[in-house]
Amino acid sequence: MSQGALPDGTRFVLPDTAARRDELRDLLRDLYHAWGFDQVEVPSLERYDPNHPRAGQSFKLADRDSGVLALRTDFTPALAQLVRAAHPAVAGGAQRPVRYQYAGTVWHAIDPELARTREFTQVGIELIGVSNARADAELIHLARESVRVVGLEPRVEVGNPGFVRAAFDAAGVPGSLRDLAADAIDRKDRSDLSGVLAPAGLATASVDALLAIPDLYGGNEVLAHARTAIPWPAALRELDRLEGVLREFEDDSELMLDLSMARRLSYYTGVTFRAYTPDFGQPLLGGGRYDGALLPAAAGFSLGLERLMRAVARRRSVSETEPLVLALDDAGARRLRAAGVRVVRALDVEPAAVRREARDLGIPFVLVDGRLEAVDPAAGAARLADLEAALVGDGGADA
Repeated sequence: MSQGALPDGTRFVLPDTAARRDELRDLLRDLYHAWGFDQVEVPSLERYDPNHPRAGQSFKLADRDSGVLALRTDFTPALAQLVRAAHPAVAGGAQRPVRYQYAGTVWHAIDPELARTREFTQVGIELIGVSNARADAELIHLARESVRVVGLEPRVEVGNPGFVRAAFDAAGVPGSLRDLAADAIDRKDRSDLSGVLAPAGLATASVDALLAIPDLYGGNEVLAHARTAIPWPAALRELDRLEGVLREFEDDSELMLDLSMARRLSYYTGVTFRAYTPDFGQPLLGGGRYDGALLPAAAGFSLGLERLMRAVARRRSVSETEPLVLALDDAGARRLRAAGVRVVRALDVEPAAVRREARDLGIPFVLVDGRLEAVDPAAGAARLADLEAALVGDGGADA
């Protein structure tokens, strides 16, 4: 390894990328704030806990007192600790809503040969202290709006792992096979599911019912199909629960039902969901209800900001996001900034050198001795006129 080389899975972030990331983060923060979710922060360092849901992905550090610390791998367990400290009654089961939002870096220790990112920005919300259809629907609403607010078309797939768990119970699927069977169902692999169930010796009718689950995907009509294919009472109650959430939506046209959602079956206890946008194959966010896993009543979702950035089509041209003016005139620069124009201060005092600097930096206009001029022939007369109007407007505060 050469001196100064970055560790595998880490990266530098250049200004344009950092600016776009901050823009998306601001849009999400303002969206969640408008819905009543308050921003909190939790430590980046945690006590290492082998029972942590992501303990296997933790970067472990030796503390000076011989204790073992870990870099944060997920926000949800830390948020649960915060609630236990700040809202002990809610942590003890009191029915009172607590709405939090968060954002920050998480670190995952991985095999560097897989060439995956080991640090990324996680953004999310948690709705704690209430477990009902309105609370579940609120999170699905916000999952949908999280995609829409960044300029993408949302599609949210909604399921209920409790339905799969109830079907396993009714069919008598052994505990030793449940994780494998749930994985096959979540991947919609009926052939693999059949192979997993074969050693269990289940009744033919039970196997047929379980093999129907991977195909339960689509609009609201899926609920009727599910009631016919999996008629066990406990499974029907879970369908009733999901139907109650859907009734909270005046417009459910952007929702799809996926009753084969079975990931983390032992963790999620109720409705779960994933949000997508067309022509991008990976989910943009995911979450659901996990009552009893960390707190008596809790649900939430998270997204990886870097993945969201990859899915977002740039809504502004480069000329709108990069600096418009290179200025040798500080007073004029203040007036332009006060009008919302991005202005860079020239580092040379010779007008010819300022023009060269602007061309080198890709900045289309220069301001020298109170006069604006275009150094890029494609900059446009209309834009120059707008800048000249801003230049003669009211002056702003000192830069």
